[in-house]
Amino acid sequence: MDQDLLIQLGERACKNAENLTLPPELNGIFFCAPSSKEGLATQVFVAIAFVLLMATAIIGNSVVMWIIYKHKVMHYGFNYFLFNMAFADLLIALFNVGTSWTYNLYYDWWYGDLCTLTSFFGIAPTTVSVCSMMALSWDRCQAVVNPLQKRPLSRKRSVIAILVIWVVSTVTALPFAIAASVNSFYTYDVVTSTVSKTHVCSAPVNTFFEKVLFGIQYALPIIILGSTFTRIAVAFRATNEATDSSLKNNHTRAKSKAVKMLFLMVVAFVVCWLPYHIYHAFALEEFFDAAHGKYAYLLIYWIAMSSCAYNPIIYCFANERFRIGFRYVFRWIPVIDCKKEQYEYSQLFPDKMRSMAISLQKGRVNSSCLDKKIKENSSQDCVMPEKNSKKYSKVHLLSCHEK
Repeated sequence: MDQDLLIQLGERACKNAENLTLPPELNGIFFCAPSSKEGLATQVFVAIAFVLLMATAIIGNSVVMWIIYKHKVMHYGFNYFLFNMAFADLLIALFNVGTSWTYNLYYDWWYGDLCTLTSFFGIAPTTVSVCSMMALSWDRCQAVVNPLQKRPLSRKRSVIAILVIWVVSTVTALPFAIAASVNSFYTYDVVTSTVSKTHVCSAPVNTFFEKVLFGIQYALPIIILGSTFTRIAVAFRATNEATDSSLKNNHTRAKSKAVKMLFLMVVAFVVCWLPYHIYHAFALEEFFDAAHGKYAYLLIYWIAMSSCAYNPIIYCFANERFRIGFRYVFRWIPVIDCKKEQYEYSQLFPDKMRSMAISLQKGRVNSSCLDKKIKENSSQDCVMPEKNSKKYSKVHLLSCHEK
């Protein structure tokens, strides 16, 4: 399209407000708009916010996947779902956040055919995370309400459930991925009297699919998660009333910790996605002018996407094994003290802990020295000579400590 002709059309239609009949090839793709160039400070601030979000999500979820994959003690049904959620959140950070934030800021799609991929990964991984949380809440509910029954999510069943979740999520995302396309538009800037060509990545689907997506990704999960956590709360309350707190065994405490961790994950998800769904459900874009609407949506979008970065933080604070794994990975940071020997004799390696306990029972370790070492975090080796032997056995700290 000839640039001079476009400028002439823009001057007549946009500046002089003439009632023009546009050429057929420009119908629906030629618009008048004020200048919307962003200031440098705004661009830098938005870029830093989204890059930090991406880095946190990619690094955090990668570490979670490494901890679960690398350590045999982490290989059980519950953690398979955590691995699955970490993988899904990693995909969101890479293929959705990484491209969509520039599009929402500049209103121009720079990534060509990645439009289809972005549309798919904007829906499928989120559905995977939501369905995984529902499966975990149901599993925890059964474990608490019916503690004597066999665990519903064994390793094999967990793998099958995860495969089913991915199939359902893929089917859910396909209509949007198929409908996604890149369209070109011409915009006349009434301030600078220039015409620019922009590209829009959109997936125009029937409103029925949008309602189904809202139900699967938000409405249904809230109902199911609310129901399961209500049953869990009632069961825990009954247990607390019937059992003295001092008599609770380690198994009950472990269940309680797992439920609390899952509850924090659910709260983070609900809080992060609530503004996003309210914005779209009530068409709040109509309440903002063009200048402020963009920034309002960017903030809402950032909050929603930040949900892919919070789970690793929750695991780190709520679970000792994850905490040890994170401290070992980030041991190069000055404020974190986690030597390789401390890591290898931690809860991530129960076999080594058992062998150390046997050494303690056989009297090969000076227990008073060990107590002092744990309290003071000293580097002294608490060893005693074996009977009739010149060999020594070493015992190291069982966890990593912050300085």
